[in-house]
Amino acid sequence: MAGDYSAKPAGGVQTIFKSVKFVLGFGVCILIVLSVGTVGALGTVGSMESALEVTRRLQQNRTNAIADNLIEYFRQVEEDMRTLAELVGASNQSASDPYAIAVLSSFVRNKDYLYDLTLVRRDGSTVLVWQDGDNAPEFDLTYRPDDETLAYVKAGRPGDGTEGFDDVFMNEDDRPVIEYSIHVADPQGAPIGSIFTELGVATISGHISDTDDQGGGYRFAFDEAGFVLAHPTFAGLETFAKWEEIPSISDLSDPVAEAVFALVDGGQTDIGEVTVAERRWLVSVAEVDQFGYKSWYTADVVPRDTVLGPAVERAQMIALVGLAILTGAVVFAVLVGRGIVGPIIRLSSAAKEVESLNIVSRDHKFSGFTELNRAEQAFAAMLGGLEVFARYVPKNLVRQLISMEASGRDVKATEREVTILFTDIASYTTISDGMSPNELAKMLNDYFEAVVLPVNDREGTVDKFIGDALMAFWNAPIEQSDHVDRALAAALEIQSVTARINAKREADGEPPLVTRIGIHTGTVLVGNIGASARMNYTIVGDAVNTTARLEALGKDVGETLCISSDTRDKARGDYVWREVGRVQLRGRGSETTVFTIDSEG
Repeated sequence: MAGDYSAKPAGGVQTIFKSVKFVLGFGVCILIVLSVGTVGALGTVGSMESALEVTRRLQQNRTNAIADNLIEYFRQVEEDMRTLAELVGASNQSASDPYAIAVLSSFVRNKDYLYDLTLVRRDGSTVLVWQDGDNAPEFDLTYRPDDETLAYVKAGRPGDGTEGFDDVFMNEDDRPVIEYSIHVADPQGAPIGSIFTELGVATISGHISDTDDQGGGYRFAFDEAGFVLAHPTFAGLETFAKWEEIPSISDLSDPVAEAVFALVDGGQTDIGEVTVAERRWLVSVAEVDQFGYKSWYTADVVPRDTVLGPAVERAQMIALVGLAILTGAVVFAVLVGRGIVGPIIRLSSAAKEVESLNIVSRDHKFSGFTELNRAEQAFAAMLGGLEVFARYVPKNLVRQLISMEASGRDVKATEREVTILFTDIASYTTISDGMSPNELAKMLNDYFEAVVLPVNDREGTVDKFIGDALMAFWNAPIEQSDHVDRALAAALEIQSVTARINAKREADGEPPLVTRIGIHTGTVLVGNIGASARMNYTIVGDAVNTTARLEALGKDVGETLCISSDTRDKARGDYVWREVGRVQLRGRGSETTVFTIDSEG
């Protein structure tokens, strides 16, 4: 039943909001008042935010520049080492110690970032060259690499992907360094060995601007493990100074750096701000991941109060007031929007269901807007009419016809092979004798409710009900290559359904409803047949008459399922067929072999 749409609104918002135009007009007025009232606050906040935005952009540019500087520094190291490897391997004397010493010493003397260079040959021999302060380079031919280094050298070839920077570690001289290695080959391409160099943390730190004198800001660099590559505390540190361990963020006594590292370690690089000891810092971080196994990060930090000063606090207060006003306007707009959109969504959803003939009446949900209320009431009245109409029209058939019309396919009458099913209740006259009209109608309605379901489940078309008889067919309006098996499956399920119905009727002391079924496959005329004022989608032809006579034949041969040989020959499934006999059906020129199915195979 359709919902009750006669209820009247009572008081409150329903009484005030009489129309959409009124509410929208009222809302516009409120919005104008709010806009005028908040323009001053938003202007102040906007100026403060602009200052912050400019500062952040500059800060990010500085951080990116630091990162680019660091990247350029390491790329320069890579280029120099490639040049060195080419020089060492370019001569046939590359295996000789004097030649290697001369080339390595020249690089150590002229590259201020180099502390030492070591050539490790594949046979384990080495040439170690280093420079201590301003003295001339020294060399050592007795250094012996560890087994891991020697294995790396023996396995390495130029360009094999194993060359490059390593992570920070403490070398034998108690200095935190980053090692770079590159493989060397002779002029014929045969691998000679590998060259190693160590870059001190103090040297790297010198390539990063360590202090921003304006505003108390500063910069630092670290890797993802928390080891520090650069920091203001390294300023003035001697290149060859010894360390007890690799410096880490926790060793700096710098709570701002610790806070930044904690966020980066948690996966956050777009930090913006951190608060340390009730002081807020503007933070910018850039990642460098082209070198080594771990990512490196450069950070720039500036005290926020030095950028904006006390005006920031005042701007925040004004912004909060404006935000509160704006929130009120948004809440009002949301409530009004829901009141408008809700009924429209309900109407749209119901219309979509009607399009697919899924007609379900719904209880009316009152809307505070008169126009929308009237629209819902009108739509509900339409649903009520369609709900009554749908009881007289096969929904599956209408859906299929709508789909065919929408796709441009014609539904005019054409010849097609179909499989037809007729059912009838045996001894119907005897069973119905003495029953009141209401009792008879209830029995037939319950019976057809159960019998039609197997047909619908297999996408059959229910053509009509004729008293206690049912006529259905397959392969129209939609084509079904397995229409014979669909009809047979529906017939077998109808037998099962009627068996369950009869079990209950017999338990209630009522006579059983024995259903006779006839099935035949043949060519018919199928489509819209009738007058322009009353059209029916149906089938006509001799095959229809044959099916009806097969159903009636069951009374004479004592079978509840009679199937023509035309259907049996076109069935694809496995069934336990049993021949009933050859009979001369009225209206047919030759005998018809009739079969039945005892049970499914």
